[in-house]
Amino acid sequence: MKKLIFKIFLLVVAFNFHAQQLPQYTQFLFNKVGYSPAASGTSLNYPFEIIFGARTQWVGINNNPKVAFLNANYTFIPQRAYKNWHNVGVYIDQDKHGVFIDNSMYLSYAFHQFIAKRTVMSVGVFAGMKQFKLNTSLLNTADPAVSGSAKSFLAYPDIIPGIRIYNKKFFVDLSLWQLSIFSQRNYFNGKQIGSPSKLPAHYILSFGRKFMLPLENKFLVSVNLRSSYKTLPNFEINFMNYWYTRFAYGFSLRGKNFVCGIFQVRIINNLIVGFAYDLSINRYFRGATHTGEIMIGLSPVFGNSMEKKSIRIVDDCYF
Repeated sequence: MKKLIFKIFLLVVAFNFHAQQLPQYTQFLFNKVGYSPAASGTSLNYPFEIIFGARTQWVGINNNPKVAFLNANYTFIPQRAYKNWHNVGVYIDQDKHGVFIDNSMYLSYAFHQFIAKRTVMSVGVFAGMKQFKLNTSLLNTADPAVSGSAKSFLAYPDIIPGIRIYNKKFFVDLSLWQLSIFSQRNYFNGKQIGSPSKLPAHYILSFGRKFMLPLENKFLVSVNLRSSYKTLPNFEINFMNYWYTRFAYGFSLRGKNFVCGIFQVRIINNLIVGFAYDLSINRYFRGATHTGEIMIGLSPVFGNSMEKKSIRIVDDCYF
């Protein structure tokens, strides 16, 4: 009886998180496109950017949350003096938590326009779909509720708009999520356990400030806030130091749940590897202290000076 009650409790918790949470990464400056489509194409150093990463939370708990993503985008770099430019790309992620698996697939577009001599505003959009899956290997398939449930279905169109204002010293970024799909339900025949779980609209707000230090150090302070419109936001504050465009190190504080350490290194050219370790400081500390995250990318995230020059250039304007 106790085991049955515990399983029911886990399912209730899983449904609650499934309906409320969006994937979250400690290195949110590295995976900035995953937070807002308007952040794609902020650099004019290199036309291509490819980044992928994975995160495993609460190592030690069975069926613990795991997320992974792949982002690839291309910037149409103007050939002469310019006032605007375009970026297109794809973004794919997977969020696994308990018996649930969410796959998201998007095409992205961003338009960047100078609104002052050295300040840019960009607007962007993700357009795609979500696939909701049920991992029945973790359930009793003889149960009629499981056998009669849809194992996989699509929810679409998923439209995510974003806007970003930035220059070489600061950025402000806002994106809106789950505006066009309102519940986790099958649009065709069949049902899923827990369906239709509500998918409330969320916002993600990020902002940061860059400070130049001696010896080619760049120190960044950034904040990420996310929430539905009916609850208090979850927040994360991030401190990063980029040293000689070769190494980066820092730490994050995420609410009352995690203290995080971050280390990133440029291997060759713009091949960058980033690691993050999160230490649980909540009740999970006794049973599942550790959370690990890795990201690998061909990206100008370290902030080389731009090769493109014009009277309107925002030198080193990306974060």
